Amino acid sequence: MLAGMDGLDQNLFGMQCEEPPYDMAVGPGMASGNRRFGALLERIREHADLSRAEVAAALGVSAEYLRLIELGRRTPALGQMRSFLDAYHADGEVGRLQPGGDRPDLILLDPSDDEPVLVEFTSRIREARRTTISSSRRAIDAQESDPSRQAREGLSTSRVADLGFVVSLLVRADDSTIRRVRELLQDELGDDVARHHTGQ
Repeated sequence: MLAGMDGLDQNLFGMQCEEPPYDMAVGPGMASGNRRFGALLERIREHADLSRAEVAAALGVSAEYLRLIELGRRTPALGQMRSFLDAYHADGEVGRLQPGGDRPDLILLDPSDDEPVLVEFTSRIREARRTTISSSRRAIDAQESDPSRQAREGLSTSRVADLGFVVSLLVRADDSTIRRVRELLQDELGDDVARHHTGQ
């Protein structure tokens, strides 16, 4: 086993052929990432000259729970991270789309070197969702690579899968992105869409 990696971290490391698009993964079974993330949160808190009790009060959690997070024995949920950024007075972004199309779960600025740290949150629910999306993509790829199957079944399965994937992305997008997508589609599809949308 590599030093500093628990069993799950070791398995994930062994499966990856290329560098992951994040600096650390945190969540169930990710002990080394959880410890590194906790230490990062502690550095950010200390850099902001805040006590653990002050941050815990701002978050509405106990100081003991926060201590366990900073030790890497507990991990906050991704949905709590906006509150954590505010309470820690930290520079960071939750789920922001980056140039190139990546959308890391969390980006934090490490006060020790002013470098951004990309954090991936894992959970059983998110992993199940990723598995479903990956399976759908593989099925679509298999269908598209078999011309005789396309002729028999048409492209409806692919279209449904594509629409489902687009909707899942739109659910996570901010309002300005949704407006830009709507405008792009209206420009692309013409006046029929605008008339249908307004009921004319």
